[in-house]
Amino acid sequence: MRDLFGADLTSAVWVLGLVTAQFVLAMWTGRHSLWLLLGMSATVGAIIAHALGVLIHEASHNLVFKRTWKNKLLAIVANMPHGAPAAIEFRHQHLLHHRYLGEANGLDGRDTQAPTHKEVDVVGHSGLLKFLSFTFGRFFYRSRRANTAPRDAWLATNIVVCLLADTVLVGTTGLRPLVYLVLSALVGFGPHVLGARRVAEHLTIRRGQPTNSYYGPLNLVTFDVGYHVEHHDFPAIPWRRLRLLRAVAREHYHRLATVGSWSQLMVAYFLDARFTVAQYTGVSTEFLEEQR
Repeated sequence: MRDLFGADLTSAVWVLGLVTAQFVLAMWTGRHSLWLLLGMSATVGAIIAHALGVLIHEASHNLVFKRTWKNKLLAIVANMPHGAPAAIEFRHQHLLHHRYLGEANGLDGRDTQAPTHKEVDVVGHSGLLKFLSFTFGRFFYRSRRANTAPRDAWLATNIVVCLLADTVLVGTTGLRPLVYLVLSALVGFGPHVLGARRVAEHLTIRRGQPTNSYYGPLNLVTFDVGYHVEHHDFPAIPWRRLRLLRAVAREHYHRLATVGSWSQLMVAYFLDARFTVAQYTGVSTEFLEEQR
């Protein structure tokens, strides 16, 4: 397993290519109709925004370069086409999520990805509220205390770089390209088939299994982020080697419960009242093994 550990510079190449592609698409869609802008942001734009988010995740684990500062800098670059600064804050929160997975008691719980009790109480079993909370909840619910990232030079740099990129884009091409970027990010991490992985990764589907993997075709456009059990087991292994990890340790993984389809899960999560935000690992004692 140790032979699979280490940085993978391939991710840096992908970041540069996707950042360039997203800005080019933003400027191109900005010159066309609003309907085209909306359609592009919900399809191609959302896929690229999500892919860049996964690469920010790679950099958060120092899986692109050996030096931490280089990974932070790359994450900021990858964050530029999202329209809002998030990379450095995400790094802080995500590393806590790995360390304290399932610790979701009140606002003091340190699993920064877990829903708060306020969200659980407000949303309940309502399909509409699940949709709204999944899409916009991060802007309304009081976050966990652990979510607050240190106010250091890196956080400031992330904010300045993203705001500067937005300003230059709007100043040279108008407001529409920025609208495309923001909508792409909002959809890509929200009510989109790729956004469904946020539900899939830690949904309680089997007792004693806090993390789930997805091995379907959408891994091809998400840098194998579906290999989530493998990632939590060995967060020092970059995305390009997770398939090899599963092949080497197949006897460890093949009996685990998996999510067969992100799209089916997304539909079921919003429309089936048996699914709630409380079924995040460590939050609820309800189990959905029959939903496999």
